[in-house]
Parts: sequence; C-alpha cells; structure tokens
Amino acid sequence: MKRLFSILLVFVVVFCSCSRAKYLQKHATKAHIEFNTGVHDFGKIIFGEPASFDFVFTNTGADTLQINEVQSTCGCTIPKWSKEPVAPGEKGLITVSYDTRRSGEFEKGITVFSNADNSALLLVIKGLVTPNPHKEILGRKRITNNIDSVSVEDNDLNQIDSADEKN
Repeated sequence: MKRLFSILLVFVVVFCSCSRAKYLQKHATKAHIEFNTGVHDFGKIIFGEPASFDFVFTNTGADTLQINEVQSTCGCTIPKWSKEPVAPGEKGLITVSYDTRRSGEFEKGITVFSNADNSALLLVIKGLVTPNPHKEILGRKRITNNIDSVSVEDNDLNQIDSADEKN
C-alpha cells in the first residue's frame, strides 16, 4: 500500500511540474496587459460638461504588446489609444470620453482587443448625468414671476406668453 501511495504521489508531483512548466512557457513568451483599474465611476456629472478618464495599463508580459482595437458599446462612449507598441514593463493608456448631453444614469462597456494572452478585456465607465443648474433643458417650461407680470417660456417653440401682452 505504501508503494502504491508513493508511486501515485510521484506521478502527481511530476504531472503538476510539467503542467506548470508548460503554462509558464506558453505565457512567458507573450504580452500580458494589466489595467490599474477596470471600472471608473464618474459619480455625478453636470449635463454638457466634459467627462473622460484615462485607463492606465502595463505590459507585464515578455513580448511587445499591441492594442489592435478598442470598441465601445454605443456611440456615446469614445475610446482613444496609441497605435504604438508597448514594450514589456512599459505603460500605456486608453482614454475614454462620455457624451454628457444625455441625462440620467449610464453604465457603458469598452472592450480592448490586443495580441496579449488575455486578448479581450472589458473596461466599464458609469455615472449619473444631472441637469446643469445654470442652463435650461429643452422641453421644460420656465415660469418667471415678476412683480407686474407672469411669463411662461416654452423652449421647444421659443414662444413667450405674458400677462402684459394680454393687457
């Protein structure tokens, strides 16, 4: 019984060693991309204000990293990245901008395609676009109450009704 156990133990050790060596050999010759963070929460953003974030990454592999393409889930999210190769140990960045002329909560995905062993990675941006307190939003009516008159302005039609005009 001890002999069978010893043979089995030797087999497991040899198998694990070979598997680990194959894994290291396979991954040691490729680029590997690691981001400082994969998710960015903008929090509250004022409608119409610029919103962009730099996702910083490092090539932790042994080969040169090439970002082939970066795709967003919609046209409101615009990624920009350098087309230059990133050497092992070097850093790069992908800048993602969001169109804040759309109000409400958002969560958008950006997929990074590269020649790395982890060749397709998902980045996420999220936040909440709130109305600008200093600008009007189309479609809302603004009511102004002066001492002598009351006026209602409809931004869609740009018409003003005034109590003074009726007099």
